[in-house]
Amino acid sequence: MRAYVRDPDLDREIFRLSLYTCTMTTIKQLAALAGVSPTTVTNVIHGRYHKVREETLRKVQRVIKETGYVPNMGGRLLNKCDSRLICVLITWSRRDEQNVAKDPFFGEIIGSLEREIRSHGYFMMLYISENAEECIRMAKSWQVDGLIVLGCMADDSAYFMRHTFIPLVFIDTYFHDDGLPYVNVGLEDRRGAYLITEYLIQKGHRSIAFLANNGKPPQGIDRERLTGYRDALREHGLPIDEDDYLLISHRADERRAFLRDFVHTRMKKYTALFFSSDFYAVDAIVTLYDEGVRVPEDISICGFDGNIFATQCRPQLTTVKQPVLGKAVCAVSMLLSLIRQETPSQRNTRLDVSLVIGNSVKDLRVP
Repeated sequence: MRAYVRDPDLDREIFRLSLYTCTMTTIKQLAALAGVSPTTVTNVIHGRYHKVREETLRKVQRVIKETGYVPNMGGRLLNKCDSRLICVLITWSRRDEQNVAKDPFFGEIIGSLEREIRSHGYFMMLYISENAEECIRMAKSWQVDGLIVLGCMADDSAYFMRHTFIPLVFIDTYFHDDGLPYVNVGLEDRRGAYLITEYLIQKGHRSIAFLANNGKPPQGIDRERLTGYRDALREHGLPIDEDDYLLISHRADERRAFLRDFVHTRMKKYTALFFSSDFYAVDAIVTLYDEGVRVPEDISICGFDGNIFATQCRPQLTTVKQPVLGKAVCAVSMLLSLIRQETPSQRNTRLDVSLVIGNSVKDLRVP
């Protein structure tokens, strides 16, 4: 590959133009500076790098960087150009009680999506609302090129599909079978729950509770994880008791009050607690510690996600690790296919998970 050689005349012209900071640089000026056509500059700005030779690309990128050029997004929208905006929607119903970014899973997936979206020459817009109609209205008003929806329940997913023609990919969504052409990236949630429950059983645990906050009966992800937990119990000949599914609150004060009461009223029934997320599992370890309960000496605890909470808590949490970055890469790839009006290779992708052994589970087989 031929090395790019800086042009002294170009350096002087960029410096001259940079003195006029009050005047917005135009695409025509950028093209004149780089010695290329305005179309070439437009291709670079819009991320259509495959249409530009590598040496020309680097030259145009340098001109853009050193002149401080910023695309006029408002003008692009008025001219009905593609916005280069991809909106990430989080259908979060708890914004009055909890900041979504405090949940390590959402923080990690948002960061992974932003990096992946930016790497393809797009900009990410983040919008959080529990109202699907409001989300669609916002997306249409900004003329976004595509939507990625996280945390959506089945009824809302159908609403999204029926009320917008914007290319759309879901993450972690389970659907009613109504024939709509959904595109989704999720996990092998059922298998992950089976793996960790089987691990507990192999360690001698026979009284295991499953704790989640997504309704009774649960929906979506929690339903799948509850099913996997029960699959393992059934396969090993252990009884399935409806009372062993414990509904906890997403509100911290209510959840911790429940756990404090649980210590004194129901904990003796169980040797292990399987929480539907690491966030709840680690919060439980802290709450139980304040009540004088030791993990794993007095009770074993495990979670699901494999996020930073699991690695930093003590004892280190036994959990199911999910590939968050893999979700982002897959979701953006699928969405770009839809934006290009191509058919994705798969419409419902389930990424694999793995068991991570920490120190939060006691081996009951050891005297």
